[in-house]
Amino acid sequence: MAGKERRSLPDMTTEFFSEQFDSAYPDGVEYHWWLLARSRIVASAVAAFAGPRSAVLEIGCGRGIVVTSLRDAGIDCSGVELAQVEPIDAAKEHVRVGIDAAALPDAERRRYDTILLLDVIEHLPEPSPFLQEFAGAFPNLSRVIVTVPARQELWSNYDEFYGHYRRYTPELLDALASELGWTLGRTSYFFHLVYLPAWLMIKLKRSRATRITPPRGVGRLVHRLLSRAMVVDYYVFPRRLVGTSVLGCFTVEKDAARIR
Repeated sequence: MAGKERRSLPDMTTEFFSEQFDSAYPDGVEYHWWLLARSRIVASAVAAFAGPRSAVLEIGCGRGIVVTSLRDAGIDCSGVELAQVEPIDAAKEHVRVGIDAAALPDAERRRYDTILLLDVIEHLPEPSPFLQEFAGAFPNLSRVIVTVPARQELWSNYDEFYGHYRRYTPELLDALASELGWTLGRTSYFFHLVYLPAWLMIKLKRSRATRITPPRGVGRLVHRLLSRAMVVDYYVFPRRLVGTSVLGCFTVEKDAARIR
């Protein structure tokens, strides 16, 4: 898979360094339009692809923002986060931190049929071994839903700061599915409306802010309205129209799954 390469990490980990985590998840970040919109888009994908009765585990769940959103939508969702972080209040009962998902008790791992990896695999030089490991650790796993940053032409200082290895396209996700022996059931760009401003910033050689600024006061209302516009963006625009993120829904074929 093509992409801008960076130095190899000492092991296969998706854990943020403290500076990265503090920049991505400051207090109040759950009110930011990007996270609000992505949570709603993911909830919709889970309901449509996995079904409302699925047992969902978000790996690399951060402070539990998506976990909370899915549970509010009536979906049985829990989260694990490798980093030692403080979950938001609404997620504390359903998120565990400082633990590898593969180290969860066997009985619990057997319960989950759907795994979420939201803006996770771009942190890995080769995601196939990582995905293969979790397919083996969760005996009843049948679906994996991912979101990833999109379009290599949008590569910026933001990707460098957060340790990305590449930005994805639907074609790269399809190649990953083929490598694993899985089926890519659905793929879609989202945040289409953000693509042009992001592209212009790259062309003008402008740096992108690496720290998310949580909205305060009336700003939260503005972000809520903007998030709704981005959800409409997801439903209205064609799935193949470029955006700044990609959603992929994989069906795990356990008998066929192998790294080629």
